[in-house]
Parts: sequence; C-alpha cells; structure tokens
Amino acid sequence: MTELTPIDRLTLGFLSALALLTAVRHPTPLPLLGAFATLGAGILVAARWGTVARAARILHDFFPVVSVIAIFTFIGPVIAVTNPRRGDPTLATLDPRIFGQLPTLWFGALGRPRWLTDVASIVYASYYFVPVVLAVALYVEGRQARFERFVFTAVATFFASYACYFLLPTSGPRVPQELETTVLGGGAVSAAVRDALRHLEGNQLDAFPSGHVALALVFLAYGWRDFPRWRFPLVLVTGGIVFSTVYLSYHYVLDLVAGALLAGVVPLVVPMLRRAVRCPAAVGDDDIII
Repeated sequence: MTELTPIDRLTLGFLSALALLTAVRHPTPLPLLGAFATLGAGILVAARWGTVARAARILHDFFPVVSVIAIFTFIGPVIAVTNPRRGDPTLATLDPRIFGQLPTLWFGALGRPRWLTDVASIVYASYYFVPVVLAVALYVEGRQARFERFVFTAVATFFASYACYFLLPTSGPRVPQELETTVLGGGAVSAAVRDALRHLEGNQLDAFPSGHVALALVFLAYGWRDFPRWRFPLVLVTGGIVFSTVYLSYHYVLDLVAGALLAGVVPLVVPMLRRAVRCPAAVGDDDIII
C-alpha cells in the first residue's frame, strides 16, 4: 500500500495544476507533460518503497529536494507561454522611484571589492544548501514531526513563489554574460558560482518575488526555534543572502519586499494547506509563526 505524506499530496496537487495549465497553454505540451508524469511517478514509487526499507524511506523523506528543483526547471517554458508580459520594465522604473539611490548604493557597496563579490557569491549559493542542512539535522536528531513541518512549509513556500512567477514574469536586472566580469567583478569563486547558476537554473523568469528572501526568512524562523545555538550564523547567512540578491544584480529591491511579504503570508496559508491534504493542521505549539 502506498503511503502518501502531506508533502507528497501537496506536490502531486501542484504538479496536476501545472500539467493542466501546460496542456491548455503550451503549443507542444507532450514533453513537459511527460516530465511532470515522470516526476509524479517518482513520488509514488518513493512513497511505496519507503514503507518497506529504511534506505528507501530516507530517499522518500528527502525526495522533495528533487521535486522542487525539477519543478522549478520545468515551469520556465510554461511561464513564458502563459504570460507574455514581463515585469522588468515596470520594476526597473519603480525601484529608483520608490527607493531613490538605495539600489545604486547597494549595488556599489564598498566600491565592489573583489573579496566582497566572492563572499556574496558564496552566500548567495548557500541558499541552496541551508534548508538541506536544517532538514538533515532535524532528521538525524529524530525530530520527525518538526522535520515534516519544516519540509512541508519550505515546499509550500517554494510552490507559492513559483505560482507568483506566473503573475509577473521577471528576469531581474541580470548582467549579460559577456559583461559579468567587468560589471560584477569578483574572482574565480564568483565566476564559478555564476557559471554554475547559469547551467543549473533552467528558469530565469523567477525574480518577482524573491524566492531567496522568502525561503531565507522561513529557514531563519525555523532554525531560530529548533537550533538556538545556530541563531547567530543563521542571522549572518540570511542577512548575507538578502544583501547578495541586489549586490549581485539578480533582483530589484521590490523583489525583496515581495519575497518578505510572501514569507509573512506563509504562516497563514500553511495550516489551510495542511488541512486540505488531510493532516493535523491547527496552529499549535509545534507550528511556527514568522
């Protein structure tokens, strides 16, 4: 018997919505539909075998890492054909109008020394590893309920940001590849991070809202409660992630504001989502308010 967790149901529901949208809007939907079906089958297989072997259970419990990365890659072409409007002209105009010189000063912080660009690049990339570290720590300590709540909330936040990308597809103030070294600076570390992100990020209509900010705040909130000894480094990493988004020219300041607002909405939406997928969802001692 297949044991579907709340996270499985949430992911399969999101996949189903994407598949329907793809079938309706994309001119050549079959390859994407095949990818969605393959991912869905992978979730079902992992859930099935997770009931019979410990190693398979671990694979199933951490399968959301595969799911959120795969879905992020898959949705790029769907966003492009679903909403042809781009938010960059609007956000590029509003940013200086609302925030004045802040975006310019932020981008040029300390004169953009090479070391700062390299550090910012490392911290920006840490966004992909911090949630995994927190999840592994909860898992190893046997805090299964907290692990499930953390992963569910993280996955829900990812999916919420993905859904928002359809509303206002935005690339952000990205620097053309041929100008990156001149404009962004940095050394070999920065170049390696930029090259890795260029190859790994299959969707570049992901600036508004800033998923980096939304997820970083969610990670900080959980880490603050679950790992008190990690509070100081988590604050540093979160602050560094927020700083790097504008400094490395991946986001407008308005993207960050929208990401913070999204993180604030998460505690209100997650209990309803948990009820929708038939798991205990009432806000209680174990639920987190950001």
